[in-house]
Amino acid sequence: MIEINPVEATFVPKKKMTLGEVTTEETAKFYLETDELKEFLSYVDKHRNIMYRTLIYSITFTGVRPGEAVALKYEDVDLEKKVIHINKMVYAKNGVRGDLELTPPKTFSSIRSVDIDDIVVEKLKQLYHWREDREWIKSDFVFGDKEGIPPTIKMLNQTVRRLGILTDINKQFRIYILRHTHISLLAEAGVDLNFIMNRVGHKNSDTTTNIYLHVTSGMRVAATEKMHVKFIELSENSM
Repeated sequence: MIEINPVEATFVPKKKMTLGEVTTEETAKFYLETDELKEFLSYVDKHRNIMYRTLIYSITFTGVRPGEAVALKYEDVDLEKKVIHINKMVYAKNGVRGDLELTPPKTFSSIRSVDIDDIVVEKLKQLYHWREDREWIKSDFVFGDKEGIPPTIKMLNQTVRRLGILTDINKQFRIYILRHTHISLLAEAGVDLNFIMNRVGHKNSDTTTNIYLHVTSGMRVAATEKMHVKFIELSENSM
């Protein structure tokens, strides 16, 4: 009998994207456009479970990894200063509810503090009050359910997929599409790539870079068209 699994330390290498692939519409499948996000969130708002609603909003508007979000404890969240501290993540080997282990973040660069928007602050406050009013079991976890247990990533993925099916959006809905959407929102807002990578805890990431280049490329095309219209107007006035 073999006592050690010979493939335990192996991994499947990621396919490197070419420059041509970066500029294609394939990249747009990784995230939701602004109008698509609005449609998706309209269904999130109708979801009966406030914990899932708040968790989905938090990931979308902070860009944290699902495992980092689920691992958040009250001590990691400062609603006054509007910041969350990422210093651990949840590891659920068997994907069984309640059978979890807190581990260090994915990489050293993943240890970070993330500013949170007022939207997230209000959602978290509502969740806190909801928990108190209904006398849920006290838990250290921000996203603990009525029994104090945070959801598994599998459960979160299922929720996002079910909500995505309700929309008219033809994209593969998994929880990571929300993290990627956050990256696209920052790129669209003109935020620097290095800042984005620090915010989402990436030292090097093809996904972040590809999304950023794709979004900013579209912004440049739009800007060029607007400039052309303006230049035509100016040239006509000078005649």
